[in-house]
Amino acid sequence: MDDRTLRFRILATSDLHGHILPVDYATGVPAMTGLATLARKIRGLKDDHSVLIDLGDALQGSPLMSFHEANRKHYPNPLAQVMNYLDYDYFVPGNHDFNFGKDYLFAFQDALTAKTLCANILHADQQQPIGSEYEVVQLSGGPKIAIIGITTHYIPVWERKRNIAGLSFLDAFSETKRLVAELRSREQPDLLVVAYHGGFERDLDTFAPYIDDTGENQGAKMLQEIPGIDILLTSHQHRLIARKVNDTMVVQSGANGNWFAQIDCHFQRIDLRWQLEDITAELHDAKNETPDTNITEMLAKIALATEVFLDEPIGTVPKDDMRITDGFLARLQKHKIITLINKVQMEKTKAMISAASLGNSVTGFSRVITTRNVMSTYVFPNTLVVVEIDGKRLKQALEKNAEYFVVVDGKLESNPRFSFPKVEHYNYDMFDGIEYTIDASRAFGDRIIRLNYQGKVVQDEDIFTLALNNYRASGGGEFSMYRGLKVVKEINMDIAELLTEYIRKNKRIIVKDPHNIKVIGGRM
Repeated sequence: MDDRTLRFRILATSDLHGHILPVDYATGVPAMTGLATLARKIRGLKDDHSVLIDLGDALQGSPLMSFHEANRKHYPNPLAQVMNYLDYDYFVPGNHDFNFGKDYLFAFQDALTAKTLCANILHADQQQPIGSEYEVVQLSGGPKIAIIGITTHYIPVWERKRNIAGLSFLDAFSETKRLVAELRSREQPDLLVVAYHGGFERDLDTFAPYIDDTGENQGAKMLQEIPGIDILLTSHQHRLIARKVNDTMVVQSGANGNWFAQIDCHFQRIDLRWQLEDITAELHDAKNETPDTNITEMLAKIALATEVFLDEPIGTVPKDDMRITDGFLARLQKHKIITLINKVQMEKTKAMISAASLGNSVTGFSRVITTRNVMSTYVFPNTLVVVEIDGKRLKQALEKNAEYFVVVDGKLESNPRFSFPKVEHYNYDMFDGIEYTIDASRAFGDRIIRLNYQGKVVQDEDIFTLALNNYRASGGGEFSMYRGLKVVKEINMDIAELLTEYIRKNKRIIVKDPHNIKVIGGRM
């Protein structure tokens, strides 16, 4: 490479969800995963003409980070330590980074040597963003790079109000469009990058919609309607993407510390101007990598404390029938774990009905229940909300859930829409307190053929109290029928904490499943 050519490199992680160390927290055994496993390759690729950026959803999602959040006075933030060690340059907050509260997020930002980029989340009183809107990098003797940070503005729909109090959220698309135009005009960068914590609402080949366009994901709209974006770094949907769409390089690098992206931008100097000649992108995975021992040693103390906490016995079950070995069957046949979660929610809230779901990948309980079992079974950072709902909206919610099943060649299967573009099996809820039948052979919207409460057919005008998590109560997962319902009660404890409290109190957990849900229309 001579003085007329130059390569600029972007290294990007996204949706780490607290997965730092090479361990499977469900079992406690080593696993080739986590930022520590990617670290050696990242360090080997980073040089003076490169930047390392994280696209958000970094903090929440692992027992390590949950343990730190509860014990933050005793340990430095482990993710901040590792990101500083790897010399991250930029951090874009994601929606899940608010799950532990804005103060936790801001303390994390303060601990980072990386600069936070976030143009559209503002301190409401000052109307100042919580990070810089953008960064302009002028390489020594080389091209000028502009990087815009933007976050899905859908956060207030999901997040607990107290966690985002005092913040305002501007439309991600509108702010991106404004900043791209301003920077192209004022700074005239040789490369413009948008780092967006959000994904795609449309197919990238046909631009046909494949999810409801709620505004949660606006990546396709950005590609179609904002000229001048050279690279669109995305996240949120946990997809693996590294491809050109029209003239824009589009990248998304998976989740949970299993992948990172490398984008190389090749420039040539013509007269006094640097010209972008080509952009290439590839995704690197954690397989066959060796974890960085500097990181494992750095976090040894909090890692050990986390494992001790996770292995604490809190109760027992009489039979070995609380494990979840098949996620689809657990939903089709309503696993006893769901009955237990709903039982706990109804006892705590005194609600008439309860709804709960299973995470995409969960373990269930061993004969001896440990804290690890609970945290690897109820994996969400949710609290409880009780709403007042009439029979009409209750049936609408059940019809929405009934879309989870399809019949293929006479066999019941999960709807592919719950696996792509994002794996969202957690958006299928199962209810207790009512009895109902789903006929999966019928058209969407007309599948609930039986709905009873205490032996009586539910009428549209009947009124119930319903316990469900705060994400769903806000309409998350495209459950618009829950929005605007009267909130009867809020329980500001994590549901995983409520489960742990219940198991500690009762010790021996016996679950009698009422078998109140039937799914018909195909064979199992």
